[in-house]
Amino acid sequence: MQYISMTPQVDVDLEIERLIEWKFITEKEAASADLAAIKNFFANKLYDRIISSNEFHREMRFLTEVAAKRIDDTLDIDVEDANIIVQGAVDLCFVEDDGVVVLDFKTDRVSTLDELVKCYGEQLEIYSVAAEKIFEKPVKERIIYSFHLGEYISF
Repeated sequence: MQYISMTPQVDVDLEIERLIEWKFITEKEAASADLAAIKNFFANKLYDRIISSNEFHREMRFLTEVAAKRIDDTLDIDVEDANIIVQGAVDLCFVEDDGVVVLDFKTDRVSTLDELVKCYGEQLEIYSVAAEKIFEKPVKERIIYSFHLGEYISF
């Protein structure tokens, strides 16, 4: 998803060929990709939002300061007010008129989207802190897209 073209009518099969040719992925990696799941993402209304947005950024790397207690609420009282530096990369952010949307792609084989929120919700909260600093706009929504389920959840 990092390198695939995001245009209004993406031909996933041609894109996979391009990614192999340009050596973004190997033939072995392409063969292991779930093309049906990828095509499903491009048919999803979420994709329409992304390409209709004011701007979008993939693999947006960041380094930001976060309250330590946000990462671990069991910290001793003497360090609970400390800050820590967090480094990461947001899979995709897109900007709409009323704020920023942070999107994380997941391939976990889960039964429900709620399982993904339980596992990764805090991660997206941290991504949101970084995105607000980068864009100087509020994050209005966090989304996890599950390739396994072919659905997304917004929170």
